[in-house]
Amino acid sequence: MKRVLVIDDDRTVRMLLKVILKKAGYDVVECANGKTSLKKAESFKPDLILLDLMLPDINGLQLLETFTSKENLKDVPIIVLTGSTDEENKLTALRSGAVDFITKPFLSEEVLLRVRTQLRIHSLIHSLQEAVEKLQDDVAAAAKIQKALVPVSTPQGFRDRVNWIYEPSYNVGGDIFDFIKLNDEKELIYLADVAGHGVKAAMLSVIFHRFVEDYVENIKNQGEKLELSKLIRALEDNFKFDKFDLFITTVAVVIDRKNMRIEIGNAGHPSPFFMKKKDRKTFFVNDPVESMLGLGLVEGKTKVLEINRGDRIYLFTDGVIEVVNSSGTQFGLENLKKNLEKNIWSKLEESVKDLFNEVKTYKNGEHFEDDVTIIGIEFTG
Repeated sequence: MKRVLVIDDDRTVRMLLKVILKKAGYDVVECANGKTSLKKAESFKPDLILLDLMLPDINGLQLLETFTSKENLKDVPIIVLTGSTDEENKLTALRSGAVDFITKPFLSEEVLLRVRTQLRIHSLIHSLQEAVEKLQDDVAAAAKIQKALVPVSTPQGFRDRVNWIYEPSYNVGGDIFDFIKLNDEKELIYLADVAGHGVKAAMLSVIFHRFVEDYVENIKNQGEKLELSKLIRALEDNFKFDKFDLFITTVAVVIDRKNMRIEIGNAGHPSPFFMKKKDRKTFFVNDPVESMLGLGLVEGKTKVLEINRGDRIYLFTDGVIEVVNSSGTQFGLENLKKNLEKNIWSKLEESVKDLFNEVKTYKNGEHFEDDVTIIGIEFTG
């Protein structure tokens, strides 16, 4: 039963409103002045208040402001009762937080219509607030799960230098990556980006992470060697767009320390940046770049590059190059290339950090709309 508090110094008006509302099934409590109404409101905990603007001991507008300033009463809808000539008071009341007004003299149908309408609106707002809070809890939980899967340190036995920065957007995003030791001579690094934000994108990135983990573990248990092209085709077969309704891009690198080479596969992801330290040659590995996963277009093509001690490769998501400054211009590949080239002799950690800082400065320190992930790998030979 909804509770209504009636505050009016006119006993006839109070009785009339009480009869109208009780007959409609409401629990009604009445007050004749402002002094007792505040205590009554705090103990009765009304769902709605009918407040006369002309009270003997306090101005009704002042009482209205008191109600709306109280933490435990500020969300209670207040309908003011006012004389037909109080037009300015009506407007002032609405500006001060009242949700509606009833003009005296009134009809019982009007009272019930306005009360029911405001209680329904208040109920809808409350339901919406609960839904938003639940969604925020879900998003926070999804972000926590996703973040737990992002490496916090280089895995034990991983022999090449690796450094990274992962900066989630203000929305939960879909960047996920991992470093997996295949054997004493080979290591796998992958970076994936699920398009979109929210719980759905975050959970799909978690599923992606688990799939790669299980795939590699099964290969090891069967005593087989990982073939990068087969892994990419398996991802293509298992992450169909029509199943998840989200696009996924990924780039994966297998480091072969014994033969001093790397194998790269790319399904719709921004091309990695490869840096030959000895002769200071730098280039984007644009071949191969296949379609994003799940459209039936990925064949599992890979490319092999020779490496030497000190060479580096940088993986990154499109959140880096698509950052937009105040003038609407994207950071882009050329700015990324220039930044990495100027840090060719810097330590790997410093080069990754400097790139991230430049991207953040480009964004004027504002929150990123998309996840920003940068991974630097230096081959130790």
